[in-house]
Amino acid sequence: MFAMSWRLPLFLCGSVVLAPANGNNQRFIKVEWSMLIDESRVERLVVHRVGNQARGEPLQLSERASDVDDDVSSLILSGYLRGVVSDKKKHQFFHESDLNLNEIYHYTRQFFRGELDFLALSQRIAKHLYARSQHPNISAGDLFIILFSGLSDGERELRALGVFKSEVRDDFLSVVESGEVFDIRHASGINPKLIDKGALILESGPMVYAVDRGGQQAKFWLEDFLKAMRVPDANSSSRMVASVVEQLSEEIADPLEQARFKDEFLAVCETEEEMSAGQVSSIAEKFVGKEQVSQAFDNAAETYGFALDDEARLPAQSMAKRLEKTLSKYGIGHGISVLLPSGITLKNIQSQDDGEGELTLVLKLHKRD
Repeated sequence: MFAMSWRLPLFLCGSVVLAPANGNNQRFIKVEWSMLIDESRVERLVVHRVGNQARGEPLQLSERASDVDDDVSSLILSGYLRGVVSDKKKHQFFHESDLNLNEIYHYTRQFFRGELDFLALSQRIAKHLYARSQHPNISAGDLFIILFSGLSDGERELRALGVFKSEVRDDFLSVVESGEVFDIRHASGINPKLIDKGALILESGPMVYAVDRGGQQAKFWLEDFLKAMRVPDANSSSRMVASVVEQLSEEIADPLEQARFKDEFLAVCETEEEMSAGQVSSIAEKFVGKEQVSQAFDNAAETYGFALDDEARLPAQSMAKRLEKTLSKYGIGHGISVLLPSGITLKNIQSQDDGEGELTLVLKLHKRD
């Protein structure tokens, strides 16, 4: 009995609470914000050069702020600022014991309170980055510290500090006119629209937009230098929980028990508009050990860069799409799986091997109420 797979919609919605991915008891405030940058301005800028300490490369600190004309300011606003402000890049500073022990958060709070001038702040940030640049794969680069003003959260005007590291220089061709002759020259420079590593630190609290083009290969920017954790949004939360459900489903060896797990999970989704991470855990613990469930969530937290509070309400539009095949696919033993249409579940399996290489499988299916 093979059948085509139909979509089975799940509807979960609500809010999320950020919790540390390492499973300790610290909790963070719920973070929701949007940023308006149309009226933003570049107030000050300092550039330092940060090498790789492990390779013996130096740290070169500037002794004054750079001059910024209108053209440079326009490039910075359209490239660096717009390139880092995105819902997908929302993070929050954290520390295992005390948020004030987070160096970047502490230094920037001192500046915003007027206890530290801009040049001294930029030098402290550069020194902190240099101290964290120990891995041989970390590239040397130019570090831009930028003070922005004129940003808004919709209610008030805010300042923000931009921290951008440029590790890659692009090659450019420029056309030089000399009388009636046009020559081509080579130039090397920084493309502000391609951010290698960046952060926008807001004046209003422990909020930061952060990006690292190096991804998994260069976690030090987020984890070691900024020590910032991603703020889960609706899409990332549903994807994370979907990955947990997929992993736990695969760990249930008995096909009928796996079917019961999926049925119970779907029953909650079909009768309730919301589901919490704690509910997912409670359902899963009936079929696999509590430690397995905890480990699955820990693995997901490590992958996605955040953990969900047990009471977090989960949106599920995107999760439904990701779980469509998982919830319709049933392993029936012997390395064989079947896809069942929506509303049909696996009730029983009978297997007969005649000993001569012929296998007979009889599936008893059940229509859900």
